Amino acid sequence: MSFTHHYVFPDGEERLSSATLRFRTEDELRSSVRSAGFTVERVHGGWAGQAVGAGDGELVVVARA
Repeated sequence: MSFTHHYVFPDGEERLSSATLRFRTEDELRSSVRSAGFTVERVHGGWAGQAVGAGDGELVVVARA
């Protein structure tokens, strides 16, 4: 998913900020973290530590080097 934010400031200055998001499955994320040399200790389904599938849709990884 790609998007661009268009900002217009009170002085008339304009700025564009573009970004691309990539959504990964839990398995893809675990594999990427392991490939980078980390050990996945746990994965939460939200910032409050919910189980995957029970949170806000975020995957929060706790890993160590």
